[in-house]
Amino acid sequence: MPRYFFDTDDGTELLRDNEGSELADEQAARDEASLTMAELAKEYIAGSPLQKNVTMWVRNEQGEAVLQLSLTFATQIPKGVSSHF
Repeated sequence: MPRYFFDTDDGTELLRDNEGSELADEQAARDEASLTMAELAKEYIAGSPLQKNVTMWVRNEQGEAVLQLSLTFATQIPKGVSSHF
């Protein structure tokens, strides 16, 4: 089974996956990356950042990028609305 590596960059830190995961194919790697990004989104929602951008690159065993995902989470308070809900 091929091994895929999931590197993430949140603008403050680049985390390089040196272990990887054995997955059936690129579609399985895409599914895994999408689920991971959804989990990251939940963390950012809980932390209530004003804006957070995260990029993930999926690499194959040869080190080639086979997929890139991006996530932007932004919180905005419309003008005239109290920030104390």
